[in-house]
Amino acid sequence: MRTSRSGLLAAAVLCVTLAACAPGGAGTTQLSPGDLSALEAQRAQHPTDPDLNLRLAKAYDAANRFADARKALAIVLTQQPTNRVAQTYLGLSYEGMEQFDSARAIYSTLLATKPSGEVGRLLNGRLTLLARKELHASARTALAHETELSRTPPDPNTVAVFPFRYTGQDSSLRPLERGLAALVVSDLSHVRRLRLVERERLQALLDEMQLAASGRVDPATGARSGHLVGAGQVVQGQFQEAPGTNIRLDAAMVRAGDAQVAATGSGRDPLNQLFDLEKSVVFQLLTKSGVPVSPAESIAISERPTKDLQAFLLYSRGLESQDKGDFRAASADFKAAAQRDPTFQAAAQQSQSSDAAQSASGTPDNTLAAVVGGGGAGVPGGGGPTGTTQALQLGINTTVPSGAAISDQVGSNPTSQPRTDPVCEAANCQGLPKLGPTQIGTIIIIINRP
Repeated sequence: MRTSRSGLLAAAVLCVTLAACAPGGAGTTQLSPGDLSALEAQRAQHPTDPDLNLRLAKAYDAANRFADARKALAIVLTQQPTNRVAQTYLGLSYEGMEQFDSARAIYSTLLATKPSGEVGRLLNGRLTLLARKELHASARTALAHETELSRTPPDPNTVAVFPFRYTGQDSSLRPLERGLAALVVSDLSHVRRLRLVERERLQALLDEMQLAASGRVDPATGARSGHLVGAGQVVQGQFQEAPGTNIRLDAAMVRAGDAQVAATGSGRDPLNQLFDLEKSVVFQLLTKSGVPVSPAESIAISERPTKDLQAFLLYSRGLESQDKGDFRAASADFKAAAQRDPTFQAAAQQSQSSDAAQSASGTPDNTLAAVVGGGGAGVPGGGGPTGTTQALQLGINTTVPSGAAISDQVGSNPTSQPRTDPVCEAANCQGLPKLGPTQIGTIIIIINRP
């Protein structure tokens, strides 16, 4: 009997999922407070047991106790530095703690091992979701420090582009608000003198500010937002249907320092010439604001991402869904855009990214860790050698505390050989837990390798 590759993959994922949910497996079924306390009591009796600490880390993850999970995982990774299940949970713990750089380092390290297609897709999806979380956290931080940021003059060569406001009656054109903004960002990024704020970064700020559409074209609002993202110039605009089959596009370059309009651009063309219209407005803004453009830059700005207006509208719809966190709808629209125009590279890239994010967002932590861990060697989940065997291989001094608790500070054991594993470094697990002043330790093994 022949089985398709996708069928085998689905069966494999089902198997690891069932195994993860089995007693003693890799599941993250949330324990009751009493069960969690019992597990903590067991760990107090065997504080350096990697399997026990991994079970406890999973329970902490399910209870959203991410800092506690990180400490338990540091102990696991001290003895099993290649345990991919523990590494995955460590990335999830850092996400929960909003330590995004550390989470990104772990997922990137796992991706560097060139995992299978499904594992790679899930890890790339986590990175996409992580970037979205980071942008919103950054926006919240900026708003919390708005007073300080308003005192710092923003870089005059940094430009942020607002979503263009649609003021017409045809709702099918509304997604172009995002599409036009993305196109302007792409065009202005070809000018070496300018630095562009990512469209997603500004959108995250607007979402956190909960701005109404009517406020997005107000110069004062634009100036405020520019300060918050470090942009000295802000592009704002609007578009609507004009008499006949035309569309009108208006834009302004606003100085964040004084909320004054530095340059304007406008035009009207048939809808099927939208790209020509957008390029014309961009060149007007650059000319009137005094930004020099070289011949090479002018040619790059004039390039079209696609010649298919319908494909661009689908792409714009995908951006709208993506901004809302609806990656399933975004992936479908981006894929449809790429199918209409196979040369539309931005649509193809966004389709892959949204598809991966959708898969990752719908995958529970325990399943994610089980699937990622399935590619390892040694102990289940790719842990490699454990316990005393690991100590023998590394030549470290293994000290087992006899006290009832582990120190809150998981630091380096001065007698341990330094680790170079990037995941272990991120977990701060270069050594076993330090003994407290009242704890009694017993040296079990001291090995010097020949």
